[in-house]
Amino acid sequence: MLSKRSLTPLFLCLFILVSSCERIFEYTPYSADVKDKRKYTREQNFEKLRKIEDETAGQKTFKIALISDSHTSYNSLAESINHINLDEGVLFVIHGGDMTDGGMIAEYTIFYQIMEKLKRPSFTVIGNHDCLANGRVIYNEQYGPENYAFIFKNCKFIFFNNVVWELNYEEPDWNWLIKELEDSHSYDKTFVIAHIPPWSDQFSPLDTWAYKAILDTSNVTMSIHGHHHDHYYGHFFDDSVPYLVIGSPDKDIFCKLTVEPDTVIIETIIF
Repeated sequence: MLSKRSLTPLFLCLFILVSSCERIFEYTPYSADVKDKRKYTREQNFEKLRKIEDETAGQKTFKIALISDSHTSYNSLAESINHINLDEGVLFVIHGGDMTDGGMIAEYTIFYQIMEKLKRPSFTVIGNHDCLANGRVIYNEQYGPENYAFIFKNCKFIFFNNVVWELNYEEPDWNWLIKELEDSHSYDKTFVIAHIPPWSDQFSPLDTWAYKAILDTSNVTMSIHGHHHDHYYGHFFDDSVPYLVIGSPDKDIFCKLTVEPDTVIIETIIF
């Protein structure tokens, strides 16, 4: 039989375990428990963006910053955020996907904490690394639906999930993209943001053709991507659509777009 003295450490250990239960399970690498503060943060950013649009109502030219593939390069991501904050002309920020490396809750949490220091609203598209483990579930809880669009100063921004391999070769929702582009001629400019460039090896020849054909037959100003980590800009398919691939923070690169009534100016920022 155990003595009272020997039971005391046991009860103490049980008390600590029970009282800190939430903390223990919160940081399991496969958790998908998004805390209330971080749930559906996209809606909070939409509110900020609407306020900015009201405040800049007479301003036709605007600037946005583009980051992609930050993975676990947290210091580089934080440094890029510091640079963006110095430019008061940037009205919002787009992250082109792969916010995480393994789709882990801790990675999403750290990313959120760094991006929280931005002085402007930010919007994300899901990347292939963000779909690993429980990452897709976490993304939907932390941000909202993977496919979405918004209008800012009569320009349309379409965010499209085109991940293939990490989603068990699930076909991207081409019908959704087609529907979102049906009214593209109603806007001054239309930007499509999807993590993987259509010439990537993740795409089958048919998928590449589908993406190219859908955009080429619409009024698309630019197709914006990440995934390859190196900066690229050009007419990859020699058609009407220019493609931009955002360099990654681990290579000390991000981009700025200045959207003017008759053109778009690209700056590659090396920090």
